[in-house]
Amino acid sequence: MTGARTATRWTTRRRVETFQPLRDRKLLKLKPSPFLIHANLDAEARWAGGALPQSVAVRVSHYAALVSALAPDDAEVLVWAPAAVDAARILLPVTMHVGAPPRADLAWASAGAKAANDRRFAVALAAELGVGIVGARTIMSADEIEIAGRWVTKAPWTSAGRDRCHGEGPPNAEHQARIRRLIAKFGALVLEPWLERTLDLGVCAMVGPDGTVTAEAPHGLVTDARGTFLGIDLAPPSLDERARAQLDAFVAAAGHRLAATGYTGPIAIDAFVAGGRLCVCEINARYSFGWIARALHRRFGTTRLGFTTPPSGARLLVAPGEDGVVAWAQ
Repeated sequence: MTGARTATRWTTRRRVETFQPLRDRKLLKLKPSPFLIHANLDAEARWAGGALPQSVAVRVSHYAALVSALAPDDAEVLVWAPAAVDAARILLPVTMHVGAPPRADLAWASAGAKAANDRRFAVALAAELGVGIVGARTIMSADEIEIAGRWVTKAPWTSAGRDRCHGEGPPNAEHQARIRRLIAKFGALVLEPWLERTLDLGVCAMVGPDGTVTAEAPHGLVTDARGTFLGIDLAPPSLDERARAQLDAFVAAAGHRLAATGYTGPIAIDAFVAGGRLCVCEINARYSFGWIARALHRRFGTTRLGFTTPPSGARLLVAPGEDGVVAWAQ
């Protein structure tokens, strides 16, 4: 009997000793997994069948760190970008990697969204709804440019002002050579007469599987004289009632058409006002810096996101370097 009691005490004691480590292992398993982001800011180049030049890939990869703002507030965030960056310049709580993650909780752009991001789709829909750029069309040769004033050609898949050609009147030899190179690369270009803009704006929205669109309020786009993107201003742009109704109708129609092609997820519509008329110029079927500006606003209360010299008191997001890359919020 004494031996049996001794065995029972030993067994009980052993169970107690092994329970604590098991509980600790269970607690460790409950630790949230890192939030993985595929910040493929080179998506347009990939859709076009190429890759960004290395110097451009490095530039956009620094900006890719900003996509971390779309992650949950308390998450450990890991971001995969097209190229390696100077980690010391990234002033956000994020770990940067190169390439594509093993899985993605969020992607800047869906790999299968090539058709949804074709600029020709946006041009056709805008024309159909009466908010297109009058005279915008697809061309296959520089000989098709018959605009007396200023004009611009744009590749079907491009961003941040890349793969464009600006001119005025008949294309000169330099224009013709550049347009030939772009057409050889992309197959076709979109030609637009250049219009003097009084307002640049955008809208962020989410497209559901049934085509339902949940849109944010319009925001301002900060651009230079050539239309190059410089930042976001969340202050409501000054749109009259007619233009606002046209913009709302276009966003809803774009979501419905995109859902019909199988695309669901984030979109960003770019538009401008010229001569008192609303013109829609792009549908970005992906996340955008407008989305990031709104995420930063929710987190820090900032209303502007910029990529120029930081103003006094701005919150640095990417520290400036010799390459001219910088990002700030205020």
